[in-house]
Amino acid sequence: MKTVSNLSMRSKLIIIIMSICAVSLLLVSMVFVITDRINARQSEIQNLHTLAKVIASNNSTALLFDNKKAADENLTFLKHHAHIQTAAIYEKNSERFAAYIKPGVNVAFPDPGLQPENIFFWKSYVELITPIVQDNEQIGHAYIRSDIKQVKERLFWYLGIVTLVITISLLIAYLLSTRLQRFITDPILNLSATARQVTTDKNYSLRASGSGRDELGKLVMDFNEMLDQIQIRDNELKVHKLELEERVAKCTTQLDIARKKAESVAKRMEYHAHHDDLTGLPNRILLNDRINKSLAHARREQSIMGLLFLDLDRFKIINDSLGHAVGDQLLKVISKRLKNCVREEDTVARLGGDEFMILLPKISGSADARRIGNKIIDSLTRPVSCNGHELHITTSIGVSIYPHDGTDAETLLKHADISMYRAKKLGRNKLVYYTAEMNIESRRQMVLENNLRKALEREELELYYQPKIDISRNAIIGVEALLRWVHPTMGMISPVDFIPVAEDSGLIVPIGEWVTRTAFKQLAEWHAAGHRDLKMAVNLSTAQLSHSRFLDGVRGALDDSQLDPGKTELEITENVLMQDIESTLATLNNLKDMGISIAIDDFGTGYSSLSYLRRLPIDTVKIDQSFVRELPDNKEDVSIARAIIAMAKSLGLDLVAEGVETVRQLSFFRQQGVNVIQGYLFSKPLSAEDMLAMLEAKAMPGPLHVITN
Repeated sequence: MKTVSNLSMRSKLIIIIMSICAVSLLLVSMVFVITDRINARQSEIQNLHTLAKVIASNNSTALLFDNKKAADENLTFLKHHAHIQTAAIYEKNSERFAAYIKPGVNVAFPDPGLQPENIFFWKSYVELITPIVQDNEQIGHAYIRSDIKQVKERLFWYLGIVTLVITISLLIAYLLSTRLQRFITDPILNLSATARQVTTDKNYSLRASGSGRDELGKLVMDFNEMLDQIQIRDNELKVHKLELEERVAKCTTQLDIARKKAESVAKRMEYHAHHDDLTGLPNRILLNDRINKSLAHARREQSIMGLLFLDLDRFKIINDSLGHAVGDQLLKVISKRLKNCVREEDTVARLGGDEFMILLPKISGSADARRIGNKIIDSLTRPVSCNGHELHITTSIGVSIYPHDGTDAETLLKHADISMYRAKKLGRNKLVYYTAEMNIESRRQMVLENNLRKALEREELELYYQPKIDISRNAIIGVEALLRWVHPTMGMISPVDFIPVAEDSGLIVPIGEWVTRTAFKQLAEWHAAGHRDLKMAVNLSTAQLSHSRFLDGVRGALDDSQLDPGKTELEITENVLMQDIESTLATLNNLKDMGISIAIDDFGTGYSSLSYLRRLPIDTVKIDQSFVRELPDNKEDVSIARAIIAMAKSLGLDLVAEGVETVRQLSFFRQQGVNVIQGYLFSKPLSAEDMLAMLEAKAMPGPLHVITN
């Protein structure tokens, strides 16, 4: 169609006329040929029917009297019909009774069966099978086959005549169309030539010639009138053109200035959209793009790619204690060190906070990732000087490798994250490769979380209580509430397993509220049973302290249980205290205003200093059992324990030694003047019923015996 549209109008008119003639002639010829073919077939069928009736009539008697010889002689008349190739007479049981075959013809006779009359047209012959009937009873079949060579020859002859007629007709149509089309095309070509000259010379005074009264004549008149209007407008446009050119020149200058500014802004926006504002490193968006490109290259080249997920260890403590300005400066220094540890084609990105990701394309194996990871660990262990502070920082690194640990960006990132958390659990400042077992552990954590969400409403959580003994008075002075989870199918689940899950998922907040209310309610029951001097200690998490409704929840628990706040104590780990010192200080002061005692649990494992302890409203320090376990044989633990005891006494704080399991440990603390002891030497954590029974019996289940106060 595109080629036809490029032809001249003359050619198009000729093609239209020729096409109409050709289509008309072809339709007439097709009707003629098809009609003749149908008539020829009908004639052939009629001839075969006539011959078949003659054969059936002449041979019915021979067939009845089983005279095969007479039947064969009767069929010989077919030799006078040159188009008949073969014929046969069949008995009623479809056995061939008599036959005729034209000399030189080799054919196979069909099996007619007991069937009605049928005719079959094939490529070069036609067959007819018709029943032989005598006295209204079918006694056999007559078969006759004729070639249709004459029909085909006649068809070809007619096709030749049709082709000749079409050819002559099209030739005449072409000669007539080439002359007649000039009546239309000549005026149009004249008009086109005038329009082209006007366009080329910009001379609007030219006019097209033509005086006919038909449509073309009117077109010429309209064209000339249009030129009159254009000539008027052209004169006006020339006047406005000068004014417009001046304005355009001025606007162009302004636009050029604006374009340069816009390009500069766009470049800055593009940069900030894909880079971290603080460190200038690629951000998560740019990192994901580069990961996907590296994955595509790795798939094509069948190469290996690595991802390193970095999380700075205890960075929040530095940020909270020294301020965000120092933290930001530290992140800038770390970013430079990371870039110095990798290759030029590697990507160091900051995901946010203290998390970094390093993309290692085209590595030869996992050993390359380990080499770069160890180089990073060594680089970050060197002290950093920020605003007069000498800071020490370490990092935990998780590694995932393509294609071993995943074939898409999401999976590789997830597995690197999982392995980084594994490095944290193993003690930090480590590099850990991803393994399938980690994914199993991650899924186990998810199963725990899903079950933990339902544990409260299913009443699967229980509180156990471990007594605190004042060895100077040989009496139980308090208990610590310890959470336990008894699952109907998984059994007793250790707090070591489910407490981290509760903290990560935020479930620790409602669980902590339940623990506080349940523990306070239980203490009220024991007070009502006569043990009024007993004191209850409950552990707190970071999430609870930072929750907006924490203080309201504690007040509600006190109000519901009608307890004296002085008989309650909240235990906070040293690390929790240091995570957000200012916010923690405000919360602890509010608790002290209520009359609640505050204890530092696991003291000695964190990074608190004497200056911070003096600011905090602390009543009790609990010496962590990790320093108690090897007393008094481990000299280092002895030194640490004595230092903690001396510091607490200097600040006027009470002391509790937890995890005491041997008489030698007990003797050590007795010598150091620590009177409150907690551990398996006296009792394991007990259920509420067993604890009440112990209080009533005034006997301890451990190897040492004490009485209740």
